[in-house]
Amino acid sequence: MREATLPHGVLRDGEWRRDALVRAPTGADEAMLAESFTGASAAARLSALLASCVARLGGEDAGLADVRALVVGDREALLLQLRAVAFGERVPCVLDCPGCGERMDLELAVADLLVDAYADAAAEHALGRLRFRLPTGADLEAAAEAVDPDAGAALLLERCVLAGSLTDDTREALEDELERLDPQAELRIAVICPSCGEPVDATVDPGALLLDELAEGSEALFREVHALARHYHWSEHEILGLELRRRRRYLDLLVADEGPEEASL
Repeated sequence: MREATLPHGVLRDGEWRRDALVRAPTGADEAMLAESFTGASAAARLSALLASCVARLGGEDAGLADVRALVVGDREALLLQLRAVAFGERVPCVLDCPGCGERMDLELAVADLLVDAYADAAAEHALGRLRFRLPTGADLEAAAEAVDPDAGAALLLERCVLAGSLTDDTREALEDELERLDPQAELRIAVICPSCGEPVDATVDPGALLLDELAEGSEALFREVHALARHYHWSEHEILGLELRRRRRYLDLLVADEGPEEASL
């Protein structure tokens, strides 16, 4: 288990609590995503993963409804923590310079991607006559079901409005305010291209990174299960219960001993 801190937090008995407890993803979590969430949006898949791997939020047991109710920045912070326990504290990242096309290989530290606790956490906020709340995981899931990205973005903003109406002016102002109030929700990095010296700005999506690094699908996962079961005589339940890094260490040893063809990977 790994202790984590939420930048925004959850409201418990009138107090904002930022403590959380997460466990490393296992093969069972990979199988769940591959088998039960085929075709689901990234937001829905990440909600399922968080519901499975987040043990506690604000001192209480957590479930699907709890992780769907988290503001986006809290979810991103938890996904970074899950990525760290699953694959380590360093995050490889590849950027292409828009100026010269040079490809840059970066390695980011999870600790550097986590922002400090928000000073103005609140259940609702005001912007002139407009009252609103921060977007949540449930909002992301709803937006992902829209017919196109523009419609999804509009739906996301509309769901956050508690009182008042959106105009072109207030819509832009609300977008800026949401970004200010929940900075963990969209992580931006800025580097200088070593080839041409141009500044390069990019965003880091912890959820997309984590989903990409999990098993590509049930066939790949169960080939790994088959190889380990045949060699070590473990049950499927035992193998799927292993944390990802531990399972892949055994696979690396198996390939080193027998070669990839003999290991049937």
